[in-house]
Amino acid sequence: MGHFGTRIGRCAQLTNLRLDFWNNQITGEHLVPFGEGIGRCARLTSLMLVFGNNKITGEHMGHFGTRIGRCAQLTNLRLDFWNNQITGEHLVPFGEGIGRCARLTSLMLVFGNNKITGEHMGHFGTR
Repeated sequence: MGHFGTRIGRCAQLTNLRLDFWNNQITGEHLVPFGEGIGRCARLTSLMLVFGNNKITGEHMGHFGTRIGRCAQLTNLRLDFWNNQITGEHLVPFGEGIGRCARLTSLMLVFGNNKITGEHMGHFGTR
């Protein structure tokens, strides 16, 4: 994933990216270098990533969110993390990262079937 993300980051004119990694063996560790590459796509306006049914536990979600937050032109963002092992505590730094996308007009986040409880939801998106 890291090399793949790095290569995508070289696509200087890329405005729309849609990738589906559903049902693989991707972990949170893979998200950081992949997100680093995505964060280099300065002209990206629309991003859809599907990571459903993988092995993501969430420890690296904050770093991933920060990298996505570097996409200053992003207006449409859809991230699908359905059926992983993400906990609520990892949503706060993730939300802070994607919250830097000041031009967002459309946002869809899918976290169904994870290990998220309500205790952290009050902090999600407030910082």
